[in-house]
Amino acid sequence: MDNLSYHLHPLVRGRNESFGLLFYNTRDTLLTFVRCGDLLRIGPAAGGISRLEVHCGSEAERGKVRRVLRGLAQKGLIVETGVSA
Repeated sequence: MDNLSYHLHPLVRGRNESFGLLFYNTRDTLLTFVRCGDLLRIGPAAGGISRLEVHCGSEAERGKVRRVLRGLAQKGLIVETGVSA
C-alpha cells in the first residue's frame, strides 16, 4: 500500500478477529475495534514487534485502508516503518 510498511507500537497489543482487528493500548488501557474484515491483518512479530499486512485490490478498498491506517497512526497504535520492498 503506497510502498509503506507499518508495525504496532511497542506498547500496543493487537489481535486478528473475524470482523477485522482488535488493539489494546497498554498506555491508557483502551480497546480499539477496527472493522476491516481481511483487508488488514496483524502479521508475525519480528523482534517482538508485530507488523500490519495489507490485503486489498480495488481502489475503494485501498481508500478504506488508507483512512484506517491514518486513524490508527493518529491514535499512536501503529508506526510507519518506511518503504517496503
